[in-house]
Amino acid sequence: MRGQDAGSARIERNTGATEDAASHRSAIQAAQVFILRRTLREPPPYAPADGSYRAVAAPLWRRGVASGLDWVLAFVAFLLLSIPFGILQTLGDALGGAAGDALVVLAQALALGVIVAYFTHFLSAGSTLGMRALDIHVFAHRSGRAPHLARAFARSVLALAFFLATLTAYRLIRGYHGPEGLSDLEELLRSVALAGALVALGGQLWKLVDPNGRTLWDRLTGLVVVEDIVPTGMPDRLWTPWGT
Repeated sequence: MRGQDAGSARIERNTGATEDAASHRSAIQAAQVFILRRTLREPPPYAPADGSYRAVAAPLWRRGVASGLDWVLAFVAFLLLSIPFGILQTLGDALGGAAGDALVVLAQALALGVIVAYFTHFLSAGSTLGMRALDIHVFAHRSGRAPHLARAFARSVLALAFFLATLTAYRLIRGYHGPEGLSDLEELLRSVALAGALVALGGQLWKLVDPNGRTLWDRLTGLVVVEDIVPTGMPDRLWTPWGT
C-alpha cells in the first residue's frame, strides 16, 4: 500500500508539473499573439495642432532598427573621443588627491557627454542619423515641429540612463565575479540595474497598447515619432528626413 501511495503521489506531482508547464507555454503563446497583432495593427494617425500635415506613428521595428544604428554611431564617436579623455583620466590617476579625482570624474563625464550630445543634437533637428536611414521623424507632440533643445536633452539623458542600467544589469548577471561572487553592494546594484532595464523595456512596449502609438518615454518627454508625412497642401508628396 505504501508503494502504491508513493507512486500515486509521484504521478500527481508529475501531472501537476506538466499542467504548469502547459499553462506557462499557453501564456507565452498568448503574449506572442498579442504582441504580433498589436505590431501589425493599422498605425495610429497623427496631425499637429495647426493641421499643416498628416502622418502615422512609426512602427516599433523601425524605431528599434533606427535606435540600434544610432547606438552604433554614438559608440564609435565615444571610442574616438575616449582617447583624449583617457589621457585626461590617466593624468588624474597620476596626480592623485582631490585634483586627480576631479580630473577622473571630469573625463568620465565628458566621455558619457559625447553620447548625450549626439542624441541631443540630432533629436533637436527632427531626426537622428538612424531615423533618417529608416525614414522616420521625431517631433514635439503638440506643435508638430522639431523638439526644443531641452526636450531633446531630456530624452537623450533618459536614453543614456536606461542604456547604462541595461549594460550594468547584463554585466552583473552574466559576468564572472570570482569565487566569492558579488558583494552585497553589487547585489543591490544588480537588482536596481535590472529593474531599470525592465522599466525601460516596459516603457518601449507601452507603444503596443497606446492609442496614439507613442511609448511611455515619448509621453514623458512630450514627443512623437512618425513616418509617412504628407503636407496638407501637397497630398501627393511625402516629406523625408533628408529635406526632399
